[in-house]
Amino acid sequence: MRAGAWTATHLDVADVRSWDRVSLDLPPGGIVLCGPNGAGKTSLAEALVLACLGVSCRTSRESEVVRAGAPALHVALDVQGPAGAQHREIGYASGRGRRLTRDGEAVRGLADWRAAGSVLVFLPEELRAVKGPPAARRRHLDRLLEATVPGYADDLAAHSAALSQRNAALRGVRAGRAGVDAVAPWEPAIAAHGARIVAARRDALHALAEPFARWMDDLGGGPGGVVRLEPSPAALADVPTDALEGHLMERLRDARPREVAAGLTLAGPHRDDVLVGQERDGAVVDLRAVGSQGEQRTAVLALIMAHREHLGARVGLPILVLDDVLSELDPRRRGLLLDAVVGAGQCLLTTADPAAADAAAERGAHVVMVERGMGASTATS
Repeated sequence: MRAGAWTATHLDVADVRSWDRVSLDLPPGGIVLCGPNGAGKTSLAEALVLACLGVSCRTSRESEVVRAGAPALHVALDVQGPAGAQHREIGYASGRGRRLTRDGEAVRGLADWRAAGSVLVFLPEELRAVKGPPAARRRHLDRLLEATVPGYADDLAAHSAALSQRNAALRGVRAGRAGVDAVAPWEPAIAAHGARIVAARRDALHALAEPFARWMDDLGGGPGGVVRLEPSPAALADVPTDALEGHLMERLRDARPREVAAGLTLAGPHRDDVLVGQERDGAVVDLRAVGSQGEQRTAVLALIMAHREHLGARVGLPILVLDDVLSELDPRRRGLLLDAVVGAGQCLLTTADPAAADAAAERGAHVVMVERGMGASTATS
């Protein structure tokens, strides 16, 4: 049963990247921002994400988002969510940090303000979810779980903190500053939180397996798509959920001697990976290693669509932001993607290709022309 949907209705942007001021009404359904490279299309998408999640989808340095010469940025968004309408505002100034309000009331913490699960983003960099390092795939999955599993973000933070303390203790033992017993106090927390992390990741990927395979085929990637957890250590794959904590504790105890030598915890959820693959000739191949650029792009889009379906059934269908993807797809795959996203919830696409914008408009999308003017950009419907 679908939990509802997120729909942005109005966006006000001040001093974000190339933008001085811009105000946009956002209709439901498909929206295409079309204009030349450098006009500020991606910056508008970035502002929308900033107003939903409080962080940029392009950089971890908020100061890079502030328009050159401006003291601060400000973004306001009216959005309809599964629980009702919200007016969300975020400001940022170097040296002063974020200023967050919701419905006119100041909110102190980002975790309390963030509309988790309200938006899903594809940027060209999202190819890291297939071709990048394991950390990129873990983070892609963890964002989904933070929005759908109560307490998951707390488990991640607590596991990371305990892991850092254990690693510091391991280095202290190796340097002769402490005995091996100094490592033990951090292990129960690592095992307890780690077990819940592994169980949540495993359950989510089991639920994502069928929609991922279906979307791979629907988006032109062919049948046989496979997504599954590759846990660390690998033996966890066969451990029942109620035995995960005990297994992790045993592994931590047994590994102390070699991990003292390494000064590092060598296995655990912080080393998990996600296989994104496809069945070919009776075997599963890893698309990171053998997939073409087009196959990897299709796999990432299929994964995002599976995540969107997963969120829609649990916490609300998110706004989909697809940046500069249409021009990278051949006409057949572009049409398949547009058929899938235009009209199914709200979707914001950016493109520099007028033909791609026309193809979206033929399917009912609303096209906004974005042009770079003298020192500022303009957006017109």
